Amino acid sequence: MNPINHILNPGEASGDYNRCITASPNGIIYALSWYMDIICPDWEMLANEDFSTVMPLPVFRSMGRKTIRQPDYAFQLGVFSTSIPDPETVYKYLQAIPNNYRLRKLCLNKFNIVAKNNARINNAAELDLISPYKQTRYRFSRIIQDRLNLAEETSLSFVGNTSVNDLVMFSYRLDKLNRQKLKPNQITSLRLIASNAIRYRSAQLASAYDRTNNLCAVILFLVFNGRASILHAAANLEGMETGAIEFIIDQFIRENSEKNLILSIDNPGDKYLFETLQHFGSGISDYPCLKQIG
Repeated sequence: MNPINHILNPGEASGDYNRCITASPNGIIYALSWYMDIICPDWEMLANEDFSTVMPLPVFRSMGRKTIRQPDYAFQLGVFSTSIPDPETVYKYLQAIPNNYRLRKLCLNKFNIVAKNNARINNAAELDLISPYKQTRYRFSRIIQDRLNLAEETSLSFVGNTSVNDLVMFSYRLDKLNRQKLKPNQITSLRLIASNAIRYRSAQLASAYDRTNNLCAVILFLVFNGRASILHAAANLEGMETGAIEFIIDQFIRENSEKNLILSIDNPGDKYLFETLQHFGSGISDYPCLKQIG
């Protein structure tokens, strides 16, 4: 295997790095350099000589010491390669993390295989959209069908190009879907992620409006490399009561059926969205999270 280089200033190699992420079978939007710049400005990287295998390091400074921890809005990172990395390659990249860096938490991606005794396994919900819509809808649970009927009865309307400002302000002021209110740094990150993802044609901001044309729910879909990840969703009380979140997801499935695309919830901590996608008929995939290198 080529020597592994530790690059402290990823900006100098972002072109080669991004080409690797884009060409990787396991490439994921969270690992792209522009995304890492937003969620972890001091990030570093490991890469071999020809950048056919790379690993972003989410580095933060804590008490004067460099610490690796999973950033907000990035659920799977790890080792990426132009061919799926074997367990030995993953192990060598983990071993290449400097010993003086403190490791708090690092979540790899579902194609990174590590020793189970060193990892906590997280789940992602994944719904393959390759089938015609009618076949996918056949797998919807009764709960989803009832919620969609309710959305139809209450005359919800769908808008597929909501503004970033509407996403952020609605989420901050009116959201009742999430228990915890967005923190200032999360608002900043969410705004930048949405704006840049739209710039790079890697996002859809979709929303639902009630019969009086008031916004009642919004979802940010990040679309990259055959994967559409629901990064953030918000709904007010009316949206919660009328099935607006389920309505938006259903519209996304309708528009993207028969495409080589997987709709996912990568954050297992988002219980409502995770269970909702399961009711749409999703399966479960695993990815490892580390708190020590072994």
